[in-house]
Amino acid sequence: MRKAPALVVVLGVFAALVTTVPIGYLAVRLIQGWQAALAEILRFRTLELLGNTGLLVLAVTASALVIGFSQAWLTTKTNVVFAAGFAVSAALPLAIPSYVMALSYISIFNGLSGFFAAWLVLTLATSPLVFLAVTAALARLDSSSEEVARTLGFGKLQVLFKVTWPQVRTAATASGLLVALYVLGEFGAIALLRYDTFTRAIHNAYRGSFDRTSAAALAVVLLLITLLVIWFERKYRGVYVASKKQLGKKLRVELGIWRLPAALWLGLIAIFSTALPISSLVIWSVQGSSNLDLGVLLNALWGSVQLAGLAGIGIGIFGTAIALWSIRYRSRLGQIVEWSSWAIHAVPAIVVGLALVFFGANVTPWIYQTSWLLLIAYLILFLPNALAGLATPIAQVPVLLEEVSQSLGVPANKSMVRVVLPIALPGIVAAVSLVGLTVLKELPATLLLRPSSLNTLATRLWGATEDLAYSQAAPYALLLVIIAGLPALALNLQARRALSEVRS
Repeated sequence: MRKAPALVVVLGVFAALVTTVPIGYLAVRLIQGWQAALAEILRFRTLELLGNTGLLVLAVTASALVIGFSQAWLTTKTNVVFAAGFAVSAALPLAIPSYVMALSYISIFNGLSGFFAAWLVLTLATSPLVFLAVTAALARLDSSSEEVARTLGFGKLQVLFKVTWPQVRTAATASGLLVALYVLGEFGAIALLRYDTFTRAIHNAYRGSFDRTSAAALAVVLLLITLLVIWFERKYRGVYVASKKQLGKKLRVELGIWRLPAALWLGLIAIFSTALPISSLVIWSVQGSSNLDLGVLLNALWGSVQLAGLAGIGIGIFGTAIALWSIRYRSRLGQIVEWSSWAIHAVPAIVVGLALVFFGANVTPWIYQTSWLLLIAYLILFLPNALAGLATPIAQVPVLLEEVSQSLGVPANKSMVRVVLPIALPGIVAAVSLVGLTVLKELPATLLLRPSSLNTLATRLWGATEDLAYSQAAPYALLLVIIAGLPALALNLQARRALSEVRS
């Protein structure tokens, strides 16, 4: 086993220590009121929340995998009509926060609520995570194995499920894990659609009765569910496959009579995930334009972009270090650090925020009520987002190149900088963009930890929606969608360039 550079270890350990803050906070609360916590865990209500949460996670994850994989495969590996346009529409929902999509659907379908509403909105909001991951994996796919399967008489579906799927399974399951954790930690859309899950119950416990012990007990149950989900994903993830030089022309599947139904399927997804929400925002924005304060809007825009940029770069640095440590150097400690980062991801943002309020006020008062504390919250919340995007490109850099570099006398740390990172750079940039996009849409922790002088598009939007002033909230929501859409489009264009040979 090779030894990781000191800088990689230092960055990884620091990130791991930071992510333990919410766990420490939960431990303090449970120790102070363990009897009340135990009583809360053993209530029938907790079992009901467990069923609701588990059902939603399973349904959304399965649906997002089916939709995201079908979009990626149809637009990159087949002759479906208008493939480029459908690929763009598949990535666009990343720009729409789930709570904005929920608001849009509520404004269109009056009274929409419950499990079906939550399933629909969260599936549409998370399927692009699967689409982008699988599209990137298809770009690196070794088509020679598909050619061999064709010559052996395999049909189109046999090639898809027996050859193509195993090669993209790692990316698909990693994105599926991200979807599951997203649903476990989601609050905004769940609250608006009035479906009871652990996150809504925890939020109500904190905001309604200020019962910190009961909320902490529910958060512990949620954390245990997260650990189970992570274990399941690790067990069925598969192995990383290093990319190879393409040995033949990229293969394109001829859909035949299924070409039109495939296009209709992609079009239906585009209508529900993009056209309906955006059209609703445009209508409400026009109605509220007369009361819009442009100065306030621009101030919120600058706050959002500033936080997203700083958080994306910072989390990208820490995430790259952990991915290198865990995957390239196969360090057991590095894998534990990565695993712990994933485990914290499903702790609700409000719990992370309150933990950092407690930590900042009592341990590090010099960063209390500053943007630094908010950036630390983003690191805790969104480090797994970076890890999901970084794992595959870093793992697929051939080890042989690094070994050749070191055999020529280049030290290990310089080989990492000169060989591994440049090759993995497109994937790193994509991961950083995804993190920045996610930060743009974050709400609970931002509301709790932001300095009083800092406003973002999300906080202004939420302030208006609390009063049901949709026409006032819509301009902020629409601008948020436009700004968040730029990274989504950039990621999609990057994937399309990488797949240019597929369409030829």
